[in-house]
Amino acid sequence: MKKVSLKTLFLSGSALLTMALTSCRTNTGGAEDQVLPTDDPTSEITIKFWHCLGHEKTKNLQIVANKFNEKYAGKYKIDLVKLAGGYDDLADSIKTKTKAGEIPALAMGYPDSFATYMTNDVNNSALYKLDNFINDPEYGYTEAELADFVPGFMEEGKNYQFEGTWSMPMYKSTEIMYYNASYMAGANPQNDKKFDKNSEFINLSNAANDPLATDEQLEALTTWVKANEGYTYNVPETWNEMFATARQIKTDMAAQGLEGQEFYPVGYDSDANMFISQFAQRGIDYTAVGDSSDPSTQYLFNNDQAKALLTEVVGYVRDKLLITKNSLGGSKYTNEYFNNLKSAMSIGSTGGSSFNVSANFRVKLAPVPYADGKQPKYIQQGPSICFFNNDDPYIHKGAWLFYKLLADPTYNAELALENSYDPVRQSSFETDSYKEWIAKHDADLKFDIPYHTKDLRDKYMVSPVFVGSDTARSEMEKLVGKVVNSNYSIDEALKTAYDACSAGY
Repeated sequence: MKKVSLKTLFLSGSALLTMALTSCRTNTGGAEDQVLPTDDPTSEITIKFWHCLGHEKTKNLQIVANKFNEKYAGKYKIDLVKLAGGYDDLADSIKTKTKAGEIPALAMGYPDSFATYMTNDVNNSALYKLDNFINDPEYGYTEAELADFVPGFMEEGKNYQFEGTWSMPMYKSTEIMYYNASYMAGANPQNDKKFDKNSEFINLSNAANDPLATDEQLEALTTWVKANEGYTYNVPETWNEMFATARQIKTDMAAQGLEGQEFYPVGYDSDANMFISQFAQRGIDYTAVGDSSDPSTQYLFNNDQAKALLTEVVGYVRDKLLITKNSLGGSKYTNEYFNNLKSAMSIGSTGGSSFNVSANFRVKLAPVPYADGKQPKYIQQGPSICFFNNDDPYIHKGAWLFYKLLADPTYNAELALENSYDPVRQSSFETDSYKEWIAKHDADLKFDIPYHTKDLRDKYMVSPVFVGSDTARSEMEKLVGKVVNSNYSIDEALKTAYDACSAGY
């Protein structure tokens, strides 16, 4: 008789158990071993999708939902449920509801929140790993289809405390630099003072200050100002160039007696994004997925290089070259200063383009200046989607089928563009919808965003996420404010940030 090893018996028993669980539609296993059933339910299953989008941002999401419900009528029905008005509130609501036993099929959000739902013990994770779904021979993705996803967007789903893929991208954004193109071209207070009675300058400046000013009108002003030894500024590409330009602007203002005017050349809306991006570009340790019982292996930012960067940034703030949201106390965004002619450059999310539109000047876009001598790396933002363990393989299958429709190249392009985000599939950039959208890039800022971000897809960065990584991010947001508003020393600011992160251990 042929001998059968215990290992073979165990594997065979596991396979039979998985088949039995799938067949009886009860418990489908733990977080790591979910599988898709090959059949469909005999009665319609409701698939709840929890989100935080306002009515104006759900037009195309509803179109996808309607298409899904039509396609799978009698089997699966997607139910779009707005649970909160923002991502932080959404995460809080999800925690509250899941503790009370109410669980969605899938939800949008950010990886830091997803990591919390996963806990530090994979056996207690409310989410399940997606690799079996991704690789499913019938309902998964082929190698070519997986290669069609923007690599950085897929990498984010693999960057959690447990091995494997735990989320899928919904649509994405990044940061960009909004700049006052009229100001840089010469329509600025120092030239107003220098050429206050020159009618030619006044006419050229007025034309350049129109929010619909053409490139030709901006260039005409620049040419005239340079010929008459006035003040114009190049758009910076690197971090050092940006602050050299900022310092030159302040010097030029002083030369025209305008040193008392409230003006901050550079605004950065997210302190956390600023530090995390610079950490990544400069090779400064920030966080890592380490031992969940030892904070020193996970929170690495209390180091000499980080102290030097914080010292540098604080110096720019104190010299009034830079404002950040937290240096302003946390209640104001820097785009308010930008829109009110108190800043020339404003760095913020591409998803917030509507907050950087002005009736007073022409707004243009440029990549965020990166650390000198380093490779450009850009923060990756925008929601992803996680999948909750409902102990029902049909709910899981319906959720997965809905995601696949959501990530369809055409549907995803239309969904993303509606909200000034980037689609997650490479082929989305070749769809008629996408091409028609960016062809209008000179008409409106919302069309200009994807036109400029299309070349950044291979430069996105991701940070490790784990239970507590959201605390590290919130502490990065507070660093500058601690020093300039609360008189912490540089060392104290980083030490208290580390202590806040490690407090729960």
